Amino acid sequence: MRLIITFAAACTVLAGCDAAPADTVASDAKPVATTPMPAKRAILASFDCGRARGQAQELVCGDVGLAAMDREVARLSGLAMEPAAQADWEQLRDSCDKDDELRHCVMAAAMLKIHRLRQGSEAARPGQQLSVGPVTYSCQGIAGPVLVTFVTGRSGAAALEWGKQVIAIDRVVAASGAKYEGRWNGQAFSFWAKGKEATLTLPGKGDLQCRERTG
Repeated sequence: MRLIITFAAACTVLAGCDAAPADTVASDAKPVATTPMPAKRAILASFDCGRARGQAQELVCGDVGLAAMDREVARLSGLAMEPAAQADWEQLRDSCDKDDELRHCVMAAAMLKIHRLRQGSEAARPGQQLSVGPVTYSCQGIAGPVLVTFVTGRSGAAALEWGKQVIAIDRVVAASGAKYEGRWNGQAFSFWAKGKEATLTLPGKGDLQCRERTG
């Protein structure tokens, strides 16, 4: 029996042996049971992915995070009773087909639409859903509030607005808190929130300390 096991093991490792002789195989050997692989869960968007057309729609149907944002735009448009907002988002999303940075374009369009819907409609803000905000921060060196809308989930992102500037950046791995980084118009931005405190890093201004406003 030891010789049989050794021969079988060697064949497995080398994968180049002929089949074992018939007299070395146990007559009552049973096939090894295998556990079937679970079926891959379909990604759900606000539209029928079976009819996706264009690079942007196909990307959404293949990206869990973007699909969640897509559904969130539809949910908020319904709560705000703004069907035009959903149509506007769909046009913006599909126009990303022509953008060199396809995923960033789709993410940014979704985040800015989510930010506007939550900012403009009280009906779109209540409840614990995928999106949160806008949360108001006071940041050193910036006159006026900094408004931040967050999207949670597997692929988080944030939309930030201050003065006439509005940007959208992705969530990245951080040792603590929630950190968002990305490039906007060729410049690097960062927002790192830890509880009520945050650090906003702007081009030419460095790290600005921020604090969430309450009340």
